[in-house]
Amino acid sequence: MGAPLRKLTIICPQEIEAVMADTLDAMEPALPGYTIVEAHGRGGAIRPATAVERVRGALRMAMFILVLPDDRVAGVTELIRSACPRPQISYWVETVEDFGRLTDA
Repeated sequence: MGAPLRKLTIICPQEIEAVMADTLDAMEPALPGYTIVEAHGRGGAIRPATAVERVRGALRMAMFILVLPDDRVAGVTELIRSACPRPQISYWVETVEDFGRLTDA
């Protein structure tokens, strides 16, 4: 088995999704890949900015999901911290027990 894998989830306001993606795409060495999902932030700590968000009661967010070796997580979070310094960006890290493809195509 190779290096331990981690799932890194990063949540940011939707308006900086492109900046976040560009930052991740420029990383060296290149990341193995990631997924972006549209999300909606809700709760007492959420401060909707636009009129639509206030009416809906939810902040439009982008969720980046990366599965990568444990030793790459700190580099990714530091790069985001320096390239996109915003208090609205949050992240968490989870252990990945297994990772693979369902077919050999």
